[in-house]
Amino acid sequence: MPYTEIGLDNLPARHPVRAFDGYWKSLRQGDAAPLRHSIVPGEITGLLRWLLVLEKVTIGQELQFRYRLAGTGCTEIFGIDYTGKILGDNLTPEGTEIRRREFLRVMESIQPIYSVTNLPVKAKEFVVVHRGVFPVSTTGADVDQIFVVIAPTAETCLVQPATRMASVA
Repeated sequence: MPYTEIGLDNLPARHPVRAFDGYWKSLRQGDAAPLRHSIVPGEITGLLRWLLVLEKVTIGQELQFRYRLAGTGCTEIFGIDYTGKILGDNLTPEGTEIRRREFLRVMESIQPIYSVTNLPVKAKEFVVVHRGVFPVSTTGADVDQIFVVIAPTAETCLVQPATRMASVA
């Protein structure tokens, strides 16, 4: 299946992307991206294995994205641990360009993007996943991290993650 953007309503109710979307939205302050320090791993333990965290970095004169974290589920389905690697390492050129454009759009719009696609990794193209790409800020000034939740389309969460509002009640 080629990369296809979808609406949130096209994601199964218990899919990890949809669960993280609810958590991410609970952390937003108006139109700003959630602050990185407000994302508490203990509140999303069931999703951590499907999480990729990327940071924007400048290498030479070029904006790049480096993987800060790759959850164990992502490592299993990709067959490689992306932690510390640059976007494009072990991806097809087409897959890299799609993700780069997607990340730049998320940074500019401060809105998540949801998609369904085959993995853009040679010998793993048969794996179909749902993806959610979420903007995050470490400073509150601009989006400088991208959180990607990626899991096979049939994956479900046993429990919805706690949100700020739910944990206060």
